[in-house]
Amino acid sequence: MNFLSLDIGTTCCKSQLFSEQGEILRYSSEEYAFLEKEGKKYADIRGVFSRVKKMLADTAKEYEISSLCISSFGESFVLLDEKDELLSDPMLYTDPRGEKEAEELLQTFGAEKLFSVTGTVPQSMYSLSKLLWIRKNRPEIFARAKKCMLICDYLGYLLTGKRVIDYALASRTGAFDIQTLQFSKEILEECGISAELFSSPAPTGSIVGELREELKKELGIRGSCLLVLGSHDQICSALGAGAVKAGDAVDGMGTVECITPLFSQRPSDVSMGMEGYVCVPYAVPGLYCTYMFNYSCGSLVNWYRKDILHGYHGEEENVYTYLEKTDDSPSGILVLPYFAGAATPYQNINAKGAVLNLSVGTRDADLYKAIMEGTAMEMRLNTENVSKYGIFVSRIVATGGGANSKKWLSLKASVQNVPVRTLRSSEGGLCGCAMLQAAALGLVKDLQAAARIFVQYQEEFLPDANRHSAYEGQYKKYKKLYQTVKEFY
Repeated sequence: MNFLSLDIGTTCCKSQLFSEQGEILRYSSEEYAFLEKEGKKYADIRGVFSRVKKMLADTAKEYEISSLCISSFGESFVLLDEKDELLSDPMLYTDPRGEKEAEELLQTFGAEKLFSVTGTVPQSMYSLSKLLWIRKNRPEIFARAKKCMLICDYLGYLLTGKRVIDYALASRTGAFDIQTLQFSKEILEECGISAELFSSPAPTGSIVGELREELKKELGIRGSCLLVLGSHDQICSALGAGAVKAGDAVDGMGTVECITPLFSQRPSDVSMGMEGYVCVPYAVPGLYCTYMFNYSCGSLVNWYRKDILHGYHGEEENVYTYLEKTDDSPSGILVLPYFAGAATPYQNINAKGAVLNLSVGTRDADLYKAIMEGTAMEMRLNTENVSKYGIFVSRIVATGGGANSKKWLSLKASVQNVPVRTLRSSEGGLCGCAMLQAAALGLVKDLQAAARIFVQYQEEFLPDANRHSAYEGQYKKYKKLYQTVKEFY
């Protein structure tokens, strides 16, 4: 058996073909641009599907494809009329339309009710808020809408003719009941929306069905090819990093940093939702996950290197080698990494970055280390904060560009006081899709067994007790920093 994994991003689609032994047989990527209309950006769903078909056809020329699984970004959706014609291009989750509607949802239902049912507190990014915006501002479109699908289930519909969405992506609508695992008729009826508009929810990794015969013929796919139900890209990335039990967490150290921890008990405290955390059904039955964000991670490092240092790095050939030539002691410099606003738990987009305790003896490498310390402390603040909701982190798997820095990972392990691992492959989402296929097709008993085949670790960084203790004083100061400086924003 060969498993084809697809990861749909906002500007790029990636594919990877796996053997049942976990060997990577083929990799490809295809780019596409945003659509721009009236000053707004939309996802190019037609361009996405054409790239998906191209990657399927190119792969089928060389290999048999036993199954297919898709991960995608969340929230964005398409509306179809009774003839399955597109009525609207998908608004991106960053589009502010839906802000007023999110506020109205809060006023109608209350935050406690909504968090209890959906695991979310309304925001403009969620599908429901934007759907309500369309109903109010584009009533002619809303009146004609017969189907509403997010990117993943829409692509699945085009491939198989069946409308199925997994629980995790369904929860990104803001209208999904995470207790009954169905779309909330109570919420939708109050909003004047039929639950029939959405696809049928099912567990992540369910078999959706066979690819349409006419499509297989068009693309040159031989034999049977099943679609296995994929999920939100954060879910698939966590799965592909080997997160399969409570206490596991994945740290995506990209431009934005996101830690995804797993837990087994669904929190009921609405404060969790008000701090920006969600409760999402995970791919492993009985588990949930949440997302903890820092908007400035790799972006902050790149800003310092390119815009402040202008690439200067002394006599070294490699700027990172030069900047990381510091000892393991705390810098004493405090960096509040809110250079693009504060994410969880403060949820203040107007927050600004801050640097304290500079002196005439401060070197460029010292400040570089302080930036890494600030990001590490910010995520420790988050992991400590969610512990009051019964969510605990016992190990972290680091992915993304930041995971290439051993200095950063060693620091993170000691500041967090938990082991940090790295992966051999940077494409965790594609690996997670392969794991879902292996389990769905009966190659392995469950996702835990799939992880033993497909997930390969590269290196582990253990916390150093002395170093952790040395950082405690700096961390205590860090926790007070936001409240101290926020009056100056």
